[in-house]
Amino acid sequence: MWKSKYSLSVLVLAVLVLIYQPSRAETFKLALPPGIKGLFSYEFEVLEMALKYADGDHSFEFVEIPGLTQSRVLELLDHGEVSVTINSYSHAREERFLQVNYPLTRGLLGQRVFITRSDQADVLAHVTSLDRLKQFCIGASNDWPAAAILEENGFCVVQAPRKQLFTMLQSNRFDLLISNVKQADFEIELSKKNGYDFVINKSLMLVYPYDFFLYVRKDDLVRHAILEQGLERAYASGAFMAHFTSHPTMVRALEELRPSVRKVFHIENPEMSVRTRNIDPGLWMGF
Repeated sequence: MWKSKYSLSVLVLAVLVLIYQPSRAETFKLALPPGIKGLFSYEFEVLEMALKYADGDHSFEFVEIPGLTQSRVLELLDHGEVSVTINSYSHAREERFLQVNYPLTRGLLGQRVFITRSDQADVLAHVTSLDRLKQFCIGASNDWPAAAILEENGFCVVQAPRKQLFTMLQSNRFDLLISNVKQADFEIELSKKNGYDFVINKSLMLVYPYDFFLYVRKDDLVRHAILEQGLERAYASGAFMAHFTSHPTMVRALEELRPSVRKVFHIENPEMSVRTRNIDPGLWMGF
């Protein structure tokens, strides 16, 4: 009960802040590692859309920081060196920051495919059950929440820094590298540039509730309210869905979800809180 009262108080305070400061212009500063801006062009445009549809004249800027990790991004947000982050969901992040409760890719991030060595293709084509899939070890970055989700579902998971995963896959340290349907093509292009001959497996898909969200500091009620207001209006106007269905990255990803020969396995996301599970189902793709 106290949590619901607390949430209501936060919402009321945020609305009052916006009412009494309607013309205040806020800058939303975001940090990324060098070279991956293009990978998140869809999400950046969602952020721009939210600021466009909210009251006030707001803008966002980003800085590139070499070697930046997800954990470091969250430290920067904690210390006020950045003011917003686009990050994959975790219960810890939801508790630590204010989460803007609009899944940015409508749950597409939870559509998981596997990158593997070309010599594994025939073996994976014969996987017909979740138990059989669990006999393969899956590689995941040690700062990806996906690692914990897989482990809690009984998978063999090998964790390592992201920059080491291609080398470890090539060296048979694990069998499959997990990716999401939106970013798998980027990962393959990156692996080829580094001299690896990997492929996206076309016979399997793992699905669970998961997505990117926008996060701001716990005390940043103004920016949180701006983002909530902007995304609500973007949905109501149809702009959000128009962007979702027309952005080139999303078009390619949605094409991968068309009926195919892939065997789809659904698993739980035990990391997801009741609050996030109760987000309006209309904001998800229904998986």
